Amino acid sequence: MALVHSLYAPGELARQIAGNARALRLARNLSRRSLAEHSGVPEPTIKRFETTGRISLESLLLLAGALGVAGQLAGLFQVEQPASLDELRRDTRQRGRQ
Repeated sequence: MALVHSLYAPGELARQIAGNARALRLARNLSRRSLAEHSGVPEPTIKRFETTGRISLESLLLLAGALGVAGQLAGLFQVEQPASLDELRRDTRQRGRQ
């Protein structure tokens, strides 16, 4: 497994995302209970996510939808498209492993 250089370790990044979700929930004036009702994610799962950063992908997607930010997740692994003809010419698709 290749190491990816990042400003955050995976656990730190998960806690940062959870903190952002909590801040957004509070900014929208939603309790955990009301977010649970809107998203279909159980309230204890939301609490665990906000305190530890641990959550299933399915629950994360449901919360993102309920908070109105699902579109941000949809572009997470999106391949950047060339912005010009020159970039398109430089980018040659390589098959297989490198």
